[in-house]
Amino acid sequence: MKLAASCAAARQERMERIRRGRLSAQALRVAFPGLERIRLELKFEGAKANPPADQSHVLHPAARAFFEFPCPYADCDGEFDLTSAVAAAVAGKAHEAHGVLDCCGRRALDYASKQECRLQVLYTVTATY
Repeated sequence: MKLAASCAAARQERMERIRRGRLSAQALRVAFPGLERIRLELKFEGAKANPPADQSHVLHPAARAFFEFPCPYADCDGEFDLTSAVAAAVAGKAHEAHGVLDCCGRRALDYASKQECRLQVLYTVTATY
């Protein structure tokens, strides 16, 4: 019971930190003047037979320039930070960035053993001007 409470507290703390970060981030129009939109395509792969569904996020100039996403496993305390991928897409000639990130969070079932989640996100970031 104590372990479940600490997992829930860790998830709540992470969500609160992400919420505060998003609220304090600049608008895209300020961070990247002239940007029309940023599209983030996220495909998840992992050791489990049924990985989480793909995600697609389209951010317009009024959106906050905040690019951290919680691991889609509800019982994981990890996250994916795509900030550097967005910066690479915005700065690159092709205005696109691709890559893979690993979740280093821990899932509730494996929390006591300190096993990492190991979910991977294959991402594509496209900046449109």
